[in-house]
Amino acid sequence: MEEALTALLLANAGVSAMVGDRVNWSARPDDAALPAVTLHRISGRRDQTSSGRSGLVDSTVQIDTWGRTFKEAKLLARAVILALPHARTLTGGIVLQGIFIDSESDSFEGDAPEPLYRTRIDISVWHKEATE
Repeated sequence: MEEALTALLLANAGVSAMVGDRVNWSARPDDAALPAVTLHRISGRRDQTSSGRSGLVDSTVQIDTWGRTFKEAKLLARAVILALPHARTLTGGIVLQGIFIDSESDSFEGDAPEPLYRTRIDISVWHKEATE
């Protein structure tokens, strides 16, 4: 799922025009240019039926868009949201059953050497369970 979500964002012209290849999981490198995107898998709930696992997982993913200004972070967040399909999609051989926006919030990271603005987008991603 992680690879598919990264590929989906990088394949979007609006997102890639703003960040190039600066889409990272877990942490934004300290020396990375801005704007940038970081993703974190917060949780994953495996779907169960009376017969056992269905093979589907509902992953909660936090997407952070970073910018030097509030406007830069917010414009990137809007591009990311537009890049996320609501319907089933096949990306890099991985089927994403659906992507749903759960919440969005804004913050300012004031303790950094330079001001950083962040928009946090929480999404639910339904996908097939990884077999490798």
